[in-house]
Amino acid sequence: MKKILCVITLMVLLITGCGKNGGNSNSNNQVSFTISGAEITPGEDFAEAYKTLGEPDKYTEAASCYFDGMDKVFTYSGFEVRTYPVGEKDYVQDLCISSDEYKTDKGITVGSTLEDVVNAYGKGYELNGKMYRYMADDNQYVYFFIMNNAVKFFGYAKDVQN
Repeated sequence: MKKILCVITLMVLLITGCGKNGGNSNSNNQVSFTISGAEITPGEDFAEAYKTLGEPDKYTEAASCYFDGMDKVFTYSGFEVRTYPVGEKDYVQDLCISSDEYKTDKGITVGSTLEDVVNAYGKGYELNGKMYRYMADDNQYVYFFIMNNAVKFFGYAKDVQN
């Protein structure tokens, strides 16, 4: 079920990534995350993090809708990294975390309530369906997918625009 929700999130990210953001910037939100010693930052090359993380449990790719090359999804235990191609490199578009093993820098994890999220990140979110998105700058953000008042997954992403 968590993987299905992450796939839904990817679709939402791709759809919302086509337009400009209308919300306020919130530069207090962290847009990188360290897992198993690998720092993963949306908009940055995934190569070093990949070396640190090693082979994923699952790997998929598909022709990119926006760029020449392949969009890729690297699935590890409890999280996925989605990348987009630029030249010979793969850049992080999204880190989707679906395990309560990981927490944001403000203590939010899978299972946290909407109240917990708002207390930690404030009311300056953009709401798209069940996704609460907090902008860190013009195109990077932290997001929380909330159903039945609980975070089902969260992540860090970059709007990919040509």
